[in-house]
Amino acid sequence: MNYPEKSFYRPQPADGPTAVALVDARYLRWLSRSQETEAQVHLSREGVPDLVRHAMQRSGVRASLLRTYWYADQDDQSVHDEQTLRLMPAGDTDGVSLVRQMSSDLQALVAGGRVGVVCIASDDDRLMPVIDAAKLAGVMVCLLTDERAQSMGRLMQQDPTWARLLREADRRLVVRSSEFAQAMLARAPSAGDGPVSADLDAQLRGVVQAWWEDLVEDDRETLREELPGQRGLPAEVDRELLIRAKNAIGRSLNFQEKRVLRAQARELATGLGSEASGALEQDV
Repeated sequence: MNYPEKSFYRPQPADGPTAVALVDARYLRWLSRSQETEAQVHLSREGVPDLVRHAMQRSGVRASLLRTYWYADQDDQSVHDEQTLRLMPAGDTDGVSLVRQMSSDLQALVAGGRVGVVCIASDDDRLMPVIDAAKLAGVMVCLLTDERAQSMGRLMQQDPTWARLLREADRRLVVRSSEFAQAMLARAPSAGDGPVSADLDAQLRGVVQAWWEDLVEDDRETLREELPGQRGLPAEVDRELLIRAKNAIGRSLNFQEKRVLRAQARELATGLGSEASGALEQDV
């Protein structure tokens, strides 16, 4: 008798596997410690994909984020590229509807065979069976968490169900609660979010130029070849540039300044104009 050939092989694109993020809005609000200010601010999902990308890079997960599914019980009326809103019933206080919808989406993604990495932002241990099934099908499952996951023994005592879920993941993507808050809480623009001054722009260009001159020619050539096809900068390059900039100006950069620094680095390395570089840039 002839049996059909079975294989779990999943062809991966040249730039690494495709990733999809499944994000519970209430969970991220909890991680950002924003419950006490819920009346004054609301969650903004605009910065979540970049937060996930940075968390993956920092954890050594080389993947290209295709789309983010945002599970919330309120329609924020906003539209963002590569994001899909999953509107949950307002009365879903026990999370049954969310778990059902997230599980269905995860099963569909696995069955499609096009996704190699799934990043889940949830603390609901009822997802464990579908996560285990995804892993058995050859998908890497990452769980987004805060710094408490770095002390798993303590977390097992304080919140055993969440700890068990985190232990089920292939990777735990640790993001500080302050980073969640900065990326997700909608707020009025501050002076630090405005355009970068001409003096600071020049300082950052000096940082980028010094970094480029310190590279050996082989590293320069590698960046010239790889950056045009990548979004953002390699994690190790990004870290070095941010450290150099912090040392140069005596403080950490805000979001807008990081944008400018990264755009300048891409422009210098690839020869692309700043507008094209900014379109591909990461934001953390």
